[in-house]
Amino acid sequence: MIPASASRRVGLIVLVVLLVAVGAAALLQGHQEGESLIHVSIKAEPLFDVFGFEVTNSMVGAVLASLILLAGAWHVTRSSTLVPGKLQSVLELPVEYLANVASGSTSRWRSYVGLVIGLFLMILVANWLGLLPGVGTIGVVHVEEGHEQLTPFVRAAGADLNFTLGLAIITFVTFVWWAIRVNGVKGYLLELVGQPRYMAPLMFPIHLISELSRLVSLSMRLFGNVFAGEVLIATMLALTTAAVFVLPLAFFVPAIFLGLELIFGAVQALVFALLTMTYITMGIDEHEGEHSEGAAEHDDHASARPDHSTSASAPA
Repeated sequence: MIPASASRRVGLIVLVVLLVAVGAAALLQGHQEGESLIHVSIKAEPLFDVFGFEVTNSMVGAVLASLILLAGAWHVTRSSTLVPGKLQSVLELPVEYLANVASGSTSRWRSYVGLVIGLFLMILVANWLGLLPGVGTIGVVHVEEGHEQLTPFVRAAGADLNFTLGLAIITFVTFVWWAIRVNGVKGYLLELVGQPRYMAPLMFPIHLISELSRLVSLSMRLFGNVFAGEVLIATMLALTTAAVFVLPLAFFVPAIFLGLELIFGAVQALVFALLTMTYITMGIDEHEGEHSEGAAEHDDHASARPDHSTSASAPA
């Protein structure tokens, strides 16, 4: 006799398989008719122009995320108390966590912890804003190549490569600035040349490409994950919408993927912020390491140098 728990699991599996089958059949039928149930543009879609400056839906998402952060900062600065309430505790939690992490990196952590926290909060709010109802689904319908396409009013800022590349450029410039500040221009270039010096024609291009690759890795990692999440949510909504008349419970299926996207959005924001801190720490640690080695060598030479005054006054 089959246990009741096993029967429920089998029924759930059959339900999910039936849902996917019906949704896939609807997608295939729509594709055969020349229509697509989902449309996700890989680039930000323009909404209007302001004095020749094109405003896209991803820009609107970035501006809204900035306004939310400004409102949260205004609330904390105006109504913060020594014993924080629930809202203040929630707002202070990521700040305190990242500050504690950055405090163990270098002795200069106070100089760059603001950038690390700001990048984390900006990416986190921008990612979570893209999961709100209406974001990416409410907009203007226009006809393109004989098919109706939806241009959303608001879209997740991270789904635009321009946004992620801009954040990566800020990180790259800050890292190079710190490296030049603590090592000097000559010291930074010598780091790129590497050791031994006769290998410079080979090592300099490799080190330069390694430096520039941080731009690509930071921007493409964030863009790829946010865009993939956007496509996943759109696909699940299309599948469940196609199967809704057969399976009314299909409305609740996208909630699982929305929960996963909440986690992934926070993880991606944390990864970007921690990589920024790591790159800055690498530049500072190299300089501090050189100074500590130089100081140690100086101390060794000083201790090895004979004390002539002591030896002259000593009795024969």
